[in-house]
Amino acid sequence: GDQSPILTHLYRARVGRADIWRMRMDATTSWAIGTTAAVGSFALGNPAQPHYVVMIASLLTLCFLMLEARRLTFYHLWQNRVLQIEKGLILPALHAPSTGEAVELDPAFIAGLDRELGATVPTMPMRKAAARRLRRVYLYLFAAQWLAWILKLSAHPIPAESAAEVIARAGIAGVSGPICFAGSLIALAAASVLALT
Repeated sequence: GDQSPILTHLYRARVGRADIWRMRMDATTSWAIGTTAAVGSFALGNPAQPHYVVMIASLLTLCFLMLEARRLTFYHLWQNRVLQIEKGLILPALHAPSTGEAVELDPAFIAGLDRELGATVPTMPMRKAAARRLRRVYLYLFAAQWLAWILKLSAHPIPAESAAEVIARAGIAGVSGPICFAGSLIALAAASVLALT
């Protein structure tokens, strides 16, 4: 029989799921941007606040990045399934002669649907998803947080007179300033390398 009505409902369902995962990704991005702005304003607006408050924003942003990368893997899954129906059903229907007969579907398309029904395991690796989100948004957020941290070290509690003084102020919980500063540069460099791979 004609499978087009069933596939039409399947297409709508897949578009709906892709939209849901897209909205979830957008929400996580908003959380990360809001956290960066709020913590940056909080830390820079009050000289009494310690500089490592900005690092807390970076840790939260890292959590948001991991959550968003996972959400991207599911969005990618459903987006690909939408494209599968567009190529396998809609495109042939548009190019079919208008005789009123059912569109002949490619057996490979039907076999692909059969394999995927009931399986919702993402195919995009987490590393690739994290790299993509870093390139799009998160690398800029980490860079902004790092600059806010340097600005905090430079300005509070009193303006620093040299770069050496800024680096010396970077110490956290008994770890010396130069080590913390070098660690921050390494972390930013590692995020940059991941984003480019």
